[in-house]
Amino acid sequence: MNHYVLPPFSEEWLLWNIGTLSFIISLIFIGRKLNPLNQKKMIKGFIVVMVLEYIGIQSYYVYHDLWTVQDSLPFHLCRLMWFNALFVLTTRNQLGFEMLLFIGMVGGFHSLLTPEFTHGESLYLKFDYFLVHGGLVAIPLYCVWVLGMRPRRFSWIKSFLYFQTLVFIVAVLDFVLGANYMYLAEKPNVNNPLLIGPWPYYILGLQLATLLHTLIIYLPFYFKKSFLLDE
Repeated sequence: MNHYVLPPFSEEWLLWNIGTLSFIISLIFIGRKLNPLNQKKMIKGFIVVMVLEYIGIQSYYVYHDLWTVQDSLPFHLCRLMWFNALFVLTTRNQLGFEMLLFIGMVGGFHSLLTPEFTHGESLYLKFDYFLVHGGLVAIPLYCVWVLGMRPRRFSWIKSFLYFQTLVFIVAVLDFVLGANYMYLAEKPNVNNPLLIGPWPYYILGLQLATLLHTLIIYLPFYFKKSFLLDE
């Protein structure tokens, strides 16, 4: 498979990330200005775009003969969280929201910093990549700042523990399929300071970094008590 890494801080990297950041800010700004009825319509728009995105990218893989069991199934972390985001927007599920806030947003953020394209470098694939990973940052922020959703006390550590279930399941799938979903079987090609050492040591480093990130995201809610829900 034709993997391509977009060099961080290159001109193209800056253009895509500035565009993505503008997209995230615009969604939240517009959402806060809308009345509740139009906010619901906006959410329905999100849902339609998310469904069409997945159908579109899978169709692209098949049409261009890029689809493989090892690379194209929805078992990377950000794709799993994309489905979770769809679930949260549809149901307002509390656990799903917390997983999206503490795990999905972290994955989306770091994917924007160190983009790796697993199926090539066409414009369509780049647009899809930044749409999905930008969406994983935008949607939890939209849930907080527009929909008024709040995490529960200690939800950061609980989300991390639930995340371990996903890691275990995907690790088993990687072994069975000979795949590298969630990069559990092989280190990704990106230049990320959090990727320390060879397999499996870099996985332990990523786990610790994820735990630290969840705590950092939780702290603003902790210090502003009104932003936390009771159990």
